[in-house]
Amino acid sequence: MMSVRAIPYTNHDAPVWDDVVHRSAKGTFQLESRYMDYHRSRFRDASLLFYDEHGRAVGAFPANYDEDGTVVSHAGLTYGGLIFAANAHATDVLLMLDAAVKYYKANNHKRLIYKAIPYIYSPIAADADLYGLTLHGAQILRRTLSTAIALDAPLPFSTLRRRGVVRAQRSGIQVVRTTDFAAYWQVLSDVLHQRHGAKPVHTLDEIRLLHARYPQGIQLYTATEGDEVVAGVVVYASRGVAHAQYIAATERGRAVGALDLLFEVLVKTYRADGYRWFDFGISTDHSGAQLNAGLLAQKEGFGGRAVCYDTYLLTL
Repeated sequence: MMSVRAIPYTNHDAPVWDDVVHRSAKGTFQLESRYMDYHRSRFRDASLLFYDEHGRAVGAFPANYDEDGTVVSHAGLTYGGLIFAANAHATDVLLMLDAAVKYYKANNHKRLIYKAIPYIYSPIAADADLYGLTLHGAQILRRTLSTAIALDAPLPFSTLRRRGVVRAQRSGIQVVRTTDFAAYWQVLSDVLHQRHGAKPVHTLDEIRLLHARYPQGIQLYTATEGDEVVAGVVVYASRGVAHAQYIAATERGRAVGALDLLFEVLVKTYRADGYRWFDFGISTDHSGAQLNAGLLAQKEGFGGRAVCYDTYLLTL
């Protein structure tokens, strides 16, 4: 059994960090240093690297300190948790978690919020960290419900969604992959403001920056009627999972079933490209305490079924 020590991450460690992510079981591009760097100034970093007795980096832990000193892994990401090599043994992973707990305790932090990476992001079994959390007495703090399609065995679209596809086709809706984020961000911003009084988490400049860094990982698809964008979605494509976010449709887009056609095209596209899952994102509000039944029904109508995004609380 190896020994493990936890060392605070610095910007100079970026190449080492990224090497760990690239060798890991669940390391998506959102966990790479150059993705996390775009909003690093908003957070007080608490990330760790783990080294074995030979000085080799064997794991990483993206994290920040909250206002009250709580360690969060990671407040700026959908998920965080331990990042470890695909060939790591369960005992190795437990040692990494032990080292993280020991480090944060020694620095007088009382709580750790752990946002686990959902199982769909790993092509192999890699949940030893969840067992380790149980050994340390962690409890589920919140559970949000996402909806994903298993692309190797997709369920059929519902009759309602299929009718929407036909309606969109008859209306001449065209689905394209594009880099015109400005046009879609205007549509997205208008829809979010009108329907929810909200705005996109990423600004136009931020999403352009991230797309420039990850042109294959961050993909924009829009549905157009003539020259007008009537619906769209941003897809984060990584590790065999296509994760949809920033889904929006104008009033006209909803009337002609633009999203139905858009998702039919995307499911076929990512399946043909060898992806394992198409993830629609969560259908819950208030940190998972309230189910948005209408939104869930729409996503299940495309053949999706439930996947949980779990967050744990560990008292240090």
